[in-house]
Amino acid sequence: MNNHRLIRIQAVSGLLFSLFALVHLSNTALAVLGPDLYNGFQSSARRVYQWPLLELALVTTLIVHITSGVLRMRGRRGSKAKPPLRLRLHRYAAYYLAIFVFGHMAATRLPALLADAPPFFGGVSFSLHFMPWFFYPYYALLGIAGLYHLCYGVPVALGVLGIRAPQAIRRGPGFWIPISAGATLIVLALLGFGGALYEIDDPFDNDFARAYEAAAAYFSEEAP
Repeated sequence: MNNHRLIRIQAVSGLLFSLFALVHLSNTALAVLGPDLYNGFQSSARRVYQWPLLELALVTTLIVHITSGVLRMRGRRGSKAKPPLRLRLHRYAAYYLAIFVFGHMAATRLPALLADAPPFFGGVSFSLHFMPWFFYPYYALLGIAGLYHLCYGVPVALGVLGIRAPQAIRRGPGFWIPISAGATLIVLALLGFGGALYEIDDPFDNDFARAYEAAAAYFSEEAP
């Protein structure tokens, strides 16, 4: 497959998946305002994007996007050209997301599928209290990497398809201000999940936490 076709496949798959990424990031930002709003938005969104055929389409789109990106990366091997900073950051974000995204999906979807225990606000709060040294930086980098990849990638993908985004969005303050504001909201949302912004319920007293603890106990007993 030639590089031009790969570019178009990556652009289309990226644009399709960006719709879900935008919903996911918006849901995260709502944690700044409290558990009720976060959980209410997630409940409404889950009824749409977790419809089986749509969920399968989202996963397929993500796999296509990552695969086309890997093939393009292999095609760049040996090139000595140094891309501009914004493009390098876009690629670094992609590497981080590609490494962790499927583990993140499994950690959030399997409890819901196997134990009817979707994470909701309490599940995220549980993970931050259970392993704060890991999950605070992990979630912060996951959210900010997703935000940057989205803000940089969407205008580029539209350009590939012949739709030119406004100059103010592609460069200068119109590019950096939304990313800075979004990154700030992600950090504040994590503080909300952690109980630093307002009082929260016991993070170990919810269905997601109990499902995780039950699974951990089961595998501990099974281990030789």
